[in-house]
Amino acid sequence: MRWTGWWAVLFCAIACGGGSSGPSDPGGGGAVTGPDGGVVDAGPSDAGSPPDCAGLVPAGPGGAVSFDVRTNPGDTCTGSAIDGQGVVAAGVQPAIQPQRWFVFAAPYGQSSGNFEAPSIIPQPSGFMGLDVSPLQAATVVVWDGNGGIAPGCTPSPVGNASSVVLGRSIDAGVISLSATPAGLTVRKHDAHAGEVASTTVSGAFTPRAVVEDASGGVLAVTANGRALSGFWVDLAKGTAGQTFPIGSATTVALRPLLGGGVLVQLDGAWAGVMNTGETALHAVPSWLASATDLVPVRGGKAYALIKGAGAVGIVSAQGSSCGSVTFPGVSSISIGVDGSAAGSTGSGGCTRYLWRNVLH
Repeated sequence: MRWTGWWAVLFCAIACGGGSSGPSDPGGGGAVTGPDGGVVDAGPSDAGSPPDCAGLVPAGPGGAVSFDVRTNPGDTCTGSAIDGQGVVAAGVQPAIQPQRWFVFAAPYGQSSGNFEAPSIIPQPSGFMGLDVSPLQAATVVVWDGNGGIAPGCTPSPVGNASSVVLGRSIDAGVISLSATPAGLTVRKHDAHAGEVASTTVSGAFTPRAVVEDASGGVLAVTANGRALSGFWVDLAKGTAGQTFPIGSATTVALRPLLGGGVLVQLDGAWAGVMNTGETALHAVPSWLASATDLVPVRGGKAYALIKGAGAVGIVSAQGSSCGSVTFPGVSSISIGVDGSAAGSTGSGGCTRYLWRNVLH
């Protein structure tokens, strides 16, 4: 199965990147006495669950490990990302400096390192993103579980950071869009961040989002003000299709579906599904309901639907609603490559609870 996880696109353990020391040493906690219990709804019991729901809903979230992300005055705790080894990168936005990620590995008592990146895409081991120089030159790299550079990496320069976006790949690595006055280059980066395929489309573009779907097709989205346009790219052939309108929005997010196609989210609302190679949006699946995001879990057999606070719905890859899990005591939840769940709580959301492998 090619679907090794697109929320945290999978790759080999050799990684690259650059660690740096932060303004403080985050850590603390590590106790296994965090919230336990939680609520599991396995769906309707009278009619029985659909066959494709078998084994998808856990018996319960169980106990959690807790740890604190220590910050300086003016810092804001942001989201979490979890790699395939259960390593957590906890985001902190300083008042002036770029976004910083503090890395916590088992037993989670102290941060093992940190690095700066605008955003990251977790991998089977480590986190891939843009390493940005003081002159704004951007390089695709992978940071390891200590926030530093691992041997064997192949960093890929991709241009000025203001003109580059990264998106999920269906397998190891990421997809990047980078614009110059002459055109837009679409690249696929492998497990080591090295460029393995690319094509360039002539013209003036402002890149906004990109993703690879289950068929290997790449959907690239660019903007002219609020007006969004898309086009499909076949990196294997080095070709790109004609552009087509997607909608009007300030923010755009793309989520590939397990069976093919891409969910399009505009300004936080689901706008529709773009089938591979097509140029028109189709209706949003009814099973998505009020979820704000979705993550493939259970080895590509299901989605975890993020519904706000600690609520997570479970839907099979075929679209059957299988039940839900509520993770107690947290105001938000993130699901990792390994099926672990991390929630935020405490002052400013700087305390994290981690439930290991609950949706593996």
